[in-house]
Amino acid sequence: MKIAVLAAMESEVKLLKTLKSADLLVAQTGIGKVHAALKTAEVIRDFQPDLVLNSGIAGGLDAQLNIGDVVAGQTVCYHDVWCGKPNLLGQIQGLPLFFQADSKALSVLDSSVHQGLIISGDQFIQDPEKLFSLKADFPKALAVDMESAAVAQTCYIYKTPFVSIRLISDTPGVAHHQEQYDTFWQTAAEKSFETLEKILSSLTAKDAN
Repeated sequence: MKIAVLAAMESEVKLLKTLKSADLLVAQTGIGKVHAALKTAEVIRDFQPDLVLNSGIAGGLDAQLNIGDVVAGQTVCYHDVWCGKPNLLGQIQGLPLFFQADSKALSVLDSSVHQGLIISGDQFIQDPEKLFSLKADFPKALAVDMESAAVAQTCYIYKTPFVSIRLISDTPGVAHHQEQYDTFWQTAAEKSFETLEKILSSLTAKDAN
């Protein structure tokens, strides 16, 4: 099983590249939707993976989530797209509102991983009013990031299975939010590496069986 792991940040990519396998490609996308989409398309064309695994951090939108928790996007959508009626908020005209993650990849995750909706947009969410607006528009959203939906859309167009796995780095809207985020980065790369190493081992073991 050929797996492409895409991450926005250099610190995470450095650790992931220590996982040596001919069937594993690790690539840095850069931050934001355009960077994510461009790198995803390039990787699919050049590597032709059986699965694209998008890794990174996200802001927590669910009260039950804590910093360091892992979220897998069963579905992914944009929060900053509006194409006018009859389209729904977050829906690009002609495409589905929600992009569905690969069921096989989700099935290997244990109960410690929270599965649900991840929403994406080109914004770092800090303003409490924006947070409340997102929760009102997408009440089932667990997390918000800046790349997952762009990776998902590209995979949808190229008919390539994907899954987005995110570590909760901060809880937008709370006091000392920026401090939460900055502190988390002291251990984020290591936590992300450990999580992904476990998931990749599960995926490859299931594929071998």
